[in-house]
Amino acid sequence: MGATLLDTFRTFVVTNLLDSILTILVTIVLTAGGLVLINWATRLVSARITATEMDAERRSRLNTLISASKDTLRILVLALATVIVLASFGIDFGPLLAAAGIAGLAISLGAQTLIKDFFGGIIILLEDQYRVGDSIRVNSVDGVVEQITLRRTNVRNVDGTLYVVPNGEIRTVGNTTRDWSRAAVDLNLTYEGDMRRAIDVLKAAMAQAAEDPAIRPFLLEPPEILGYNQTNDLGVRVRMQAKVKPGQQWGVARQLRRAALDALQEAGVPIAQPYYKAATSSTA
Repeated sequence: MGATLLDTFRTFVVTNLLDSILTILVTIVLTAGGLVLINWATRLVSARITATEMDAERRSRLNTLISASKDTLRILVLALATVIVLASFGIDFGPLLAAAGIAGLAISLGAQTLIKDFFGGIIILLEDQYRVGDSIRVNSVDGVVEQITLRRTNVRNVDGTLYVVPNGEIRTVGNTTRDWSRAAVDLNLTYEGDMRRAIDVLKAAMAQAAEDPAIRPFLLEPPEILGYNQTNDLGVRVRMQAKVKPGQQWGVARQLRRAALDALQEAGVPIAQPYYKAATSSTA
């Protein structure tokens, strides 16, 4: 029986492996060439997009589509190469396809998650829900989109942690860098202070800040003051906000906060601060 198995193996090597080695080598060369061609083409298209004058929104969307297309084409090339190599060994795919129909019921529960991810990725790209470089909130994760494929979205948060979110699990997305954003600053003013004077000081500060070259290019509307916005244990909360270009809300908010604090300090208007009651003890 051992001799029979050895003869069978020798026959397989002579009739299949040696005859197929040229096909395998050609497939490897063509696959490597295809992958290199995909990388070269995507770099060329990306460079052309960068050199072409177009709005940032369109450029971001095109770069996102290029990134997703690159990953999809690489998967297709590798899958095709695998099929060709297996076929060169004399493997008949007819019975495999028939068996796949029978086994499909068994693997459907496992495959449906993958299919769900791919359909989710297609919908995200077609609807242009977000792009590479957008700041989003998804599945309790806040961060910047670094990569989008048909199966997953890579999001890196502020501390550098990279989160891999399956596209099939994405139900609600908050995009903080689409169309326009809002810079908001909240300050607490004391109950004892002159609120009307404080509001006047802040209005003057916001008007002056709107002319600041560090802020003006990013403003879509002048800053506004929402006085007596809320009360709390510290005092009366006043909100300053401005409609700005997408993604500029954090930088503008820092500048508005600085301008407001400097103006209040110069005018002698107190800002509410938390206080702690010192514990006292008496001795008999």
